[in-house]
Amino acid sequence: MKLEGKVAVVTGGGAGIGQGIAQCLAEEGADIAVIDINTQTADAVVEAVKRMGRRSAAIVANATDSKQAEQAIRKVLDTFGRIDILVNNVGGESRFYFEKPGEQYSEQEEWDDTIRLNLKATMIMSHTVAPFFVEQKSGKIVNIASIAGRAPSGGGARSGGGMAGRGASFSPMMSYGVAKAGVIQFTRMLALQLAEYNVNVNCLCPGVLYTPLYERSFPRRLQSTPEATGMTPRQYFDKYVVSRVPLGREQTPEDIGRAAVFLVSDDARNITGQSLNVDGGMAPG
Repeated sequence: MKLEGKVAVVTGGGAGIGQGIAQCLAEEGADIAVIDINTQTADAVVEAVKRMGRRSAAIVANATDSKQAEQAIRKVLDTFGRIDILVNNVGGESRFYFEKPGEQYSEQEEWDDTIRLNLKATMIMSHTVAPFFVEQKSGKIVNIASIAGRAPSGGGARSGGGMAGRGASFSPMMSYGVAKAGVIQFTRMLALQLAEYNVNVNCLCPGVLYTPLYERSFPRRLQSTPEATGMTPRQYFDKYVVSRVPLGREQTPEDIGRAAVFLVSDDARNITGQSLNVDGGMAPG
């Protein structure tokens, strides 16, 4: 096993990509600390990891809050005695987390929340764990970005998705793409800062995945995707994959998890400051 004896922290590890990463790391021998705001889903992942014969613990914390992050990492150290791997997986489009039915959710609020959820959470957790990596002269950090941070996406005025089509407002994907681009640049700069301490920092950019969040967000997506009317979430997703993914197949949480295993293993000991697309060829280069 590539990660025998290692302790990994996975933020947002209770579902979707985070769950896939946690399970793949455990399959390679790592003990797993799942940091999540959802106790029920985090506990389910912990039980699955324990069935693999690995140690695991669920820690309820909001990664966008520095005090909660510090308390969570202290609990990890008290439970496992060390940390070898940090996976910053918390993120997403803020409107699917913070927008409340019947209440106005302004564009400014969306930008603030999206930057906080994606970029600031990554910074806070890295800032909290980095001193321990520096002290032990080893560590691996993997940040989860998105191909939205590598290549522009979202329709323009001709498709009704730009400022003209939205009443002089920005596409909701703009704040998400900008936040994920920030994660990519943060990865590069942190990698240089921590290199002298034998700490590797890399980034994964997933493509399109069918996750619980995708299903929950589908009704909202219909508002800007009229061609999806009458389709189930799965039907529209499959159509999108066929038309937009060069390899013609969706990405899965396990795909992202296996890539994470590579980046935190000794196989990638000379790789740092890099962003790896796991997207079926959607954003080559």
